[in-house]
Amino acid sequence: MVYVKVGETSEVPLGTMKLFAAEGREILVVNVNGSLYAIGGKCTHMGGDLSQGKLQGIIVTCPRHSSRFDVTKGKAIFGPKFGPIRLKTSDEPVYEVKVEGSSIMVNIV
Repeated sequence: MVYVKVGETSEVPLGTMKLFAAEGREILVVNVNGSLYAIGGKCTHMGGDLSQGKLQGIIVTCPRHSSRFDVTKGKAIFGPKFGPIRLKTSDEPVYEVKVEGSSIMVNIV
């Protein structure tokens, strides 16, 4: 496993999310009830910035076309929505997170 530091715990307060860059990847770190989770930071549909989306519990909604993802598992809950039509989209990559002191470490392998 290869862990890299992406940020500090103080940067992701309870119930929030923040986009970090590490090793050429954009990683969204989310604080859900005091537990940190990390998934891909760009929507798998058309690359919308998930950090600009809406977080409700464990679900983040993409601001571009309303795709929804479970931040604890990276699973696509709903695909993009165009009027009454909802398409399928791929799951987000998931990264294992550990905290060392106040540093957020993400496994990028």
